[in-house]
Amino acid sequence: MKRRTLLISMIALLLFSSSAWAAEDESTSRIRSYDSGSLIQSDGSLWLWGYNQSVPTRVEDKPNVVRTYSNIIHEGDLVFTLQDHSAWYVPRNNISEPVKFNSLEGLQNIVDVRSLNDHVLALSAEGTVSSADRIENDSNFAPFQTLSGIDEVTELDSYYEERPQYEERWLFLKKDGSVWKNTRSLQGFEPVPSLKDTTAISKNIALKKDGTVWTWPKVFEKNATPSEALSASQIQALSDIKIIKTNGSSNLAIDRQGRLWFWGETVTGYSDSTTYHNENNPVLLTGIKDVKDVFIVERSILALTTGGNVYEASLEGEKLSSTVPFKLLAKNIQSIQAGLRHVIMQKTDGTLWGWGVNKHAQLGIGDYEFLYSTPVPVQKPILVLLNDTPVPLSNGVITRNEQAFIPLRSVFDKLGAEVTYDFNSKIAEINQSKTGANPVSLQINLKNGQTTMNGKVVKLTNPPFTVNGIGYLPLRLISETLGAKVDWIQKEDTIVITTKS
Repeated sequence: MKRRTLLISMIALLLFSSSAWAAEDESTSRIRSYDSGSLIQSDGSLWLWGYNQSVPTRVEDKPNVVRTYSNIIHEGDLVFTLQDHSAWYVPRNNISEPVKFNSLEGLQNIVDVRSLNDHVLALSAEGTVSSADRIENDSNFAPFQTLSGIDEVTELDSYYEERPQYEERWLFLKKDGSVWKNTRSLQGFEPVPSLKDTTAISKNIALKKDGTVWTWPKVFEKNATPSEALSASQIQALSDIKIIKTNGSSNLAIDRQGRLWFWGETVTGYSDSTTYHNENNPVLLTGIKDVKDVFIVERSILALTTGGNVYEASLEGEKLSSTVPFKLLAKNIQSIQAGLRHVIMQKTDGTLWGWGVNKHAQLGIGDYEFLYSTPVPVQKPILVLLNDTPVPLSNGVITRNEQAFIPLRSVFDKLGAEVTYDFNSKIAEINQSKTGANPVSLQINLKNGQTTMNGKVVKLTNPPFTVNGIGYLPLRLISETLGAKVDWIQKEDTIVITTKS
């Protein structure tokens, strides 16, 4: 049979059985850990999404990733550590720039990273703290230097104090339960006298071992000096507390009975008419119980219960009533990771779901719709192998209508095809000419989805499309048209392409 006839037969077979090869059963999750913009699979591979990557995309040259830390300087920024204890920084603040990986010199064996303005502090497993400043007009940091005068640290945090100008304040929780603050930038440190037996800090709030919650001012008189001692006082309405959370203005606490308390700011209006309203006295929110974890995202409280349900309550209004209604968002949730304006939730079946603002593809679902008010599934991380070798993808595989699509310039050049794309007409051309084989020419119009092979129209079940200016083509059709075999290994979320000899 001639090659051209064979190719046409393969296309017909594909169109007949496309739903069969793409049908996917639920498989055991291979996700070892995740955060608001990345995940680590059980093989140590790192997958990123957000900004110029609309779905989880595999990082090829950084194997054996151990841990990630998100939102370091900008939303979506990432620090991750490798098995060799080295640390890397990934700036994510531009939707059109490719991903960069910058080595953080001077860091080893870190367990936490925090930032304030352009300063970054990193905590090591040994309890030492290192500091570095961001290089001006660059996306990297100067080499990290270990801070002297502070050690045996188990947790660190930061916030701004108004004296009356805004000044940076760093706090350090030590192994012995004492809390220390910096003086004169990061050149000196002193303990906060009233904070002992402390188990957690969150900006200007501290939780003690006995379940009491303590706080101190962020706004000082004009004549106050930066070295003025902090005076923490107990919040009398709160007792038997096990978890504290704050975004710096709105505060939450979960007691050992699973009850949720709120105090701080609510909000009304938008843009220039935005007004913040402060309530200093904690309010017991009676519309929720058995709370396991809680988050403040945008203008909402998201509460995860011990039963795996996630509920949302609004922070809009001049005051938060104790009877504020909580709306059920999701069920069967085992954990949540929060970004600044969105959350990623993992269900008990291992799948990831996103909720909230998606302006920069924070939800990893393959589009840039601004907001999702109900949870949506994050695209699965799908590996593409060509002759048993991983194919580097600038953007990950997108599945639509039970079919896989891949970026235009990903696999096809590796199959010996020449790829061209006209940005004005939105027409892609893929040409392959091998010795001893009839040439194959594909033309795809990404505006209307019309596809031709060697000048003849090919009818597609699911047309090509573009996301953030990147053309996506149906993987199986194009690969097999260019003389390759495609297999879908469902249990491993892997697409295997094998070229024919």
